[in-house]
Parts: sequence; C-alpha cells; structure tokens
Amino acid sequence: MNPAITPFNSHPMATDSVICTADLEVTYKNNLKALKSTSIDITQGSFVVLLGTSGAGKSTLLRALNGLVQPTAGSVTAAGLGDLADPSTLQRHRRQTGMIFQQHHLIGRLSVLNNVLLGRMGHHSGWRMFCPWTRSEKEQALAVIDRVGLLERALARADQLSGGQQQRVGMARALIQEPRLLLADEPIASLDPNTSLRLLQLLHDICKSDGLTAVISLHQVDFARQFADRIIGLKQGAVVFDGPPQALSERHVKELYQHHTSAEASAASTEQHPAYLQQLSPIEV
Repeated sequence: MNPAITPFNSHPMATDSVICTADLEVTYKNNLKALKSTSIDITQGSFVVLLGTSGAGKSTLLRALNGLVQPTAGSVTAAGLGDLADPSTLQRHRRQTGMIFQQHHLIGRLSVLNNVLLGRMGHHSGWRMFCPWTRSEKEQALAVIDRVGLLERALARADQLSGGQQQRVGMARALIQEPRLLLADEPIASLDPNTSLRLLQLLHDICKSDGLTAVISLHQVDFARQFADRIIGLKQGAVVFDGPPQALSERHVKELYQHHTSAEASAASTEQHPAYLQQLSPIEV
C-alpha cells in the first residue's frame, strides 16, 4: 500500500455508509484512463473533499457517484438502493442526490425562485411535471433561498446575479431536492478567494446542520484542510492520499501537485468537455 494512503476504505460497504465504489475504473473513448481502480466508502454525515490538480480524476470520480459517468470496470453502490448500473436504482439515487456544478447551469431568463424549483422536478413524473408548482413547493423554495441568503433576490432573473450569488442559487436548487448526499464539482473555481470562503462556509454549515453527507472536489489545499472531515487526494487517476486533514503533510501535498503531466492536462480537458452536458437530463441542468 502506498504509505500516503491511510486506511479509511472499508469493503464491503460499512453499516454507516451512504455510497461506495468497488474497483471503480473509468476509461474514455480516447483510451485515456481517467480513473484507475478505486475503492472508497463515503460514510453518513461526512464532509469529504476530493483534492488534486486538473485532470487528476476528481470530476470523473464525483460524477461516477451520480451515474453521470459510466464505469468501465467495477461498481458504484448506494446504501439501501443497490448498484447504480441498474437504471431504476440510478433514478432513485439521483432523486436523493443533490448536485452543484462548477458552471451553475442556471436558466438566465428565469427567476431565482423558478430556478430553485427545478430541483423538485425529480420528485414528479408523467403529467404532474406539466402542472404549476404547488404553494407548498413555492414556500419550500423560498425557505431554501432564505437559507443561502438570497431571499431579497428571489424574483430577480438569474442572469442578473453575481457569480457567487448564482452558485448559491445552485446550492439552493440542490437542497430543495431534500438529498441525503450532496455532490459539488469545483463549486468555487470561478470565484474570488473571499467569496469562495463564504460559500464553502455556508455549504459546510448547512451540511453539518442537516446531517448531509457531502463530497466536494477542490484544488485549494487550505480550504480542504479547513473544511474537510476527510481528504481524498488523487493524482493521474489514482488515490494517493486518504485520511483526515491533519494527516495531510507537506510531503503529501508535494506528491499531489508536483509533475503535472501532459496526460493530466488531457484528462482535465476530457473531464470538463461539454459532451458531459449531453448526459444530463433537463431535470439535472
């Protein structure tokens, strides 16, 4: 075992697990192995940060946890539901999983309120999707908008907000799903340091208050150390560190961030490719 890796992994699935991967691998069509054999167990109520450079495999792993990337080998299993390879299991899992995207994926012409309400679409099916939102749903949406500090902008168009405000709308849209698992893919990548700090603090506080399990991908070591219960460091598609933030030494950081290769740069391009958006249903975007 790589000495940088601490024994957080448990297999088979632990009793307090929310989701786990077993020998998960992802290889893209250009034969680039974005994720090498990875077995991790995400436990209930934990705030987990995936740390590494662009192209290290963070986004691939994160998206595999919601079925947005299909495994080439191995499996992803949600507690109480089963293997995400089964379409009905995946649908139920997505209904219980909130996703915050790097690029927000808001509809600019819609109000903050209506963008947040789109997070409820996964709870409706068939003809019900074409009915107006209920009073109860609108009240629920306003409540989560208030939690992220945007109640006074609830009727403003999304394209009139700052980047930090738009990301908070994305957070509210994820929260209205009433998820048990929250995934966030580089949620502060386009924000300034002060806005990033406030957003991560808000996200962390809400997750801890609600007992939500969260998996967040980040580049910033300082933020990972400040907010994570557990850090999973990835490099060239492999886990090279897995442990509490106090165990992340400068040697580990150096291992994670030195020698950024051309292969990692290629993987970064693949991970962020717009083709991903084609895999998202209208409910998710």
